Amino acid sequence: MDPREVAIQSAIAELNSGVRISQRAVCKKWGIPRSSLQARVRGHNPHAVAHSHQQRLTPEQEEFLVQWILDEDSRAQPPSHPRVREMATRILRMNGDTRPLGKLWIPHFLARNSRVASIVGRKIESARTTAANYNTIREWLELFERTRVMLGIPYENVWNFDETGVALGVCTNQQVIADARKKKAYKKSPESREWVSVLECVNAVGKKLQCLVIFTGKNLQSTWFPSINTPDWLYTTSENGWTSNAIGIEWLRRIFIPQTSPSASGHRLLILDGHGSHTPIDFMWEARENKIHLLYLPAHASHLL
Repeated sequence: MDPREVAIQSAIAELNSGVRISQRAVCKKWGIPRSSLQARVRGHNPHAVAHSHQQRLTPEQEEFLVQWILDEDSRAQPPSHPRVREMATRILRMNGDTRPLGKLWIPHFLARNSRVASIVGRKIESARTTAANYNTIREWLELFERTRVMLGIPYENVWNFDETGVALGVCTNQQVIADARKKKAYKKSPESREWVSVLECVNAVGKKLQCLVIFTGKNLQSTWFPSINTPDWLYTTSENGWTSNAIGIEWLRRIFIPQTSPSASGHRLLILDGHGSHTPIDFMWEARENKIHLLYLPAHASHLL
């Protein structure tokens, strides 16, 4: 609550306590204008309540935004001012409101919601704060179990999502025919290698989802699939064969959401790393819309977790 509002409420409570004290003395004690106290005693609403109909976001929507900020902060990823504005703009679009937010919207939002504040975010080496040590691993596992129990998510609705890369044309060592005087022969690998990424997902009881394979290129080519035994996966392309924000959203919408069944509580838990394609507002928004709770692995610990 705003400190000024706290002072007014405390002054009113003291007046109503039965102790014989004047309004002037109460106002002096709590450092508030007498006119403000008198108006409140007459039944006037606080300024924030009286003008709530003029706010772009409803109180419920602002509470949603506050909770999102707190969730991100708990993962050591507190959002910047532009990122908060981006999320607020996304919420406004649900109301059909396409006008841009005002320049002073952030400070006004913070004034209305004392649970969040604008502070200095100091950048330090990630390894110094989230290295794979005992305390980091223990804290993350406790967060995982606390989240799972709180949302009532059984293990079959706990999923882990990651990606791996393959350089085409690069094979493991193999037997070759060469000069008998040598013990080993070196085989030249191609200078230009195409990169292919595979997005994979499995749950805590071993169920696997369809893979999403990303080739390098602009369009899929039929010559890439010469065999009738091509796996029943989804295939797409990107400029460099790596995943992107758009592909991350595509995976969420076309594979994860339709192929996983939420628990009785309706929640699913998706564990993933902090790759850039997993943290855009669109990705987070789509997850929240479908009751998918994102739990990010601490940096430098994914090989253990």
